Amino acid sequence: MDLGTLLLMVGVSYGAGVLWYDLLPARLPERVWRVAAYPFLGIFVAHTLLPAVLPFDPAFGGLRLITTAVGSLVAVIVDWVITQARHPAVVPSPEPRAA
Repeated sequence: MDLGTLLLMVGVSYGAGVLWYDLLPARLPERVWRVAAYPFLGIFVAHTLLPAVLPFDPAFGGLRLITTAVGSLVAVIVDWVITQARHPAVVPSPEPRAA
């Protein structure tokens, strides 16, 4: 992997993370690095697994466009599901206490 491809991947993963986190019914994570970390990992895994399945995928700067979009979206959905499972919805009003 070239240094330019790595830097492009970091930039694309951050941009895709902001896009997918805003489109999903969630908010951006409290820690800013998670916005780029999960899509980066998803793009890396997708580029490892999907090139044999998608031979028609156009490339730009060493990154395949459809593979990048699919990998980042799947990674953000996995992070969103894990976050929702770990932090259940907040109760809108406190339960009444027996006096």
